[in-house]
Amino acid sequence: MAKAGLLFVGTDDGLVLFSNPNNIGRWLRIGQPFRGHAVRAVWPLADNPLVVLAAVAGLGVQRSDDGGQSWGQALDVEAVAMAGDRASTPQIYLSTGAGMVYRSDDAGTSWIDCAAGGWRDVQDARLAVAHEGGPAIYLGLGDGAVWVSRDGGASWAPFASGLPAPIAALVESYALPGSLYVVAGGALYRCDGESPCQPLTIPGPAAGALATLAGKNPALLFAQPAGGIARSDDGGATWAPAGAEGDWGGAVTTIAPASYHIDTAFAGSAGGRLLGSSDRGRTWQLVKQELPPIRSIAAARLA
Repeated sequence: MAKAGLLFVGTDDGLVLFSNPNNIGRWLRIGQPFRGHAVRAVWPLADNPLVVLAAVAGLGVQRSDDGGQSWGQALDVEAVAMAGDRASTPQIYLSTGAGMVYRSDDAGTSWIDCAAGGWRDVQDARLAVAHEGGPAIYLGLGDGAVWVSRDGGASWAPFASGLPAPIAALVESYALPGSLYVVAGGALYRCDGESPCQPLTIPGPAAGALATLAGKNPALLFAQPAGGIARSDDGGATWAPAGAEGDWGGAVTTIAPASYHIDTAFAGSAGGRLLGSSDRGRTWQLVKQELPPIRSIAAARLA
């Protein structure tokens, strides 16, 4: 698997594993652990993607040290989201449906139960970590509130409130560190933690999947309910539809920037289509189809 690209695709029927040997551009299916279980989130370490964690419904958080060929339970909780720094750090955060947050400082070997904030018990919790190893952790909740911790989860403060419930997705802005883009109630907002969140004018409703790509002009991408992705190079001031090879196979459920290149991203749909982009989300090419409904994707590369 030396010099291979790796794709971890969480679906409603397990985690589908792909390898791109020697980066030849051909993704080969190499396994599908956890059949019969939904994989809600997946996170490989950037500097060693053979170490990967997966949030598996009914099986807790699972950890592999060999690229997904064998697994063991790392934490017995029902995690719904997982995030970390895309640089070479072993620190990972996860959230549960009840709004609990856990942190691991050693790539998932051990976990710390972070302090709960002042939120009530909720049924869903979206998680985002500041880009480039910044100190902020953001939690978007089912009641339309966003909270922030700046000390590794030891304490929390309100960041935004009054958004339509629930929070469907959130991600930090590359152009304005400390500001968030948030999808809630089919709308897209920009929140800075000080003034009320501002709705952005977008071409149709937002389905939930949301991503930003780093670069001189950071790209902002959001999924549309009928299928497809809208893209902006100017922080949401103007938008253009992303082109795709064939149809999207239903609503795009996840958009995942690759950890190894700022121009590369992958997207998956409810219809089981996996697509990739090498031009910052402008155009998308079909990678695989006829997969189970896709919930999460992580892309990594072995040196």
